[in-house]
Amino acid sequence: MKKIVVAGTSSGVGKTTVASFLLSSLSGRTQLHNKKHEKIVQHGRVLQHACSTSYEAPVEHSPDLLPSESLWSALKITIRHEGSCPRHTDCDACDAGYEPFEVITDDTILREEGKDTDQLSRAGASKVVWLQSDSSVEAAGIEAALDCFGKEYNLVIEGNSFLRVKSADVAILVVSPLVDKIKRSAKLLLNKIDFIVINLHEEHTTKEIEACKEKMVTFGFDVPFYIVNPRLSVNYSNQVLIEKIQDMLFHT
Repeated sequence: MKKIVVAGTSSGVGKTTVASFLLSSLSGRTQLHNKKHEKIVQHGRVLQHACSTSYEAPVEHSPDLLPSESLWSALKITIRHEGSCPRHTDCDACDAGYEPFEVITDDTILREEGKDTDQLSRAGASKVVWLQSDSSVEAAGIEAALDCFGKEYNLVIEGNSFLRVKSADVAILVVSPLVDKIKRSAKLLLNKIDFIVINLHEEHTTKEIEACKEKMVTFGFDVPFYIVNPRLSVNYSNQVLIEKIQDMLFHT
């Protein structure tokens, strides 16, 4: 299992947009010719539920499936900082059945229009899992969420918390020229990021982009920058990023 983590400096920088761009670019590699067995390995779309997976079409996994031929899926991580009681009083109004973390795999929830998880699914993820966890139990929650994926899956993981407890094959930090704030959780990732992706809109100026780079360098991020516009299907800088990721995943 290969893991790409998409973290962000703050809410609103476009983590889901970049994660979806990666999924749509990499999932094109999930129906490839297996030269050793002279057959096509085909993958159907995940329908629903639990940690078992059902498909619209039969799935045949070759024991010699290359990493680049594996299923690309998505894990969305949301950390709840308030816990079971946002008021922290003894008013008895909170849910008595509150769980410190929840792993959501139900399609009726994940595919709700407007949710980030639906966007990840539409981008090409063969399976999507959503972890909602209190910060105090994030490690246990992440382990439970990972158990929902078999070894045949590669993962795009959206969320800063994963890198606090696990390592990844590729770790990306998404920034935006229009978002000045940087969360404490992003600062803690200083030595765990492989490169920074500047999530570009067409209206961003060269001056704004350079100022964004300088700010990240000032914070101490000494890594390569990639300027990416995920909304453009054909773009040279987008392709350079994908080729760099593929090189890191499958040729190192």
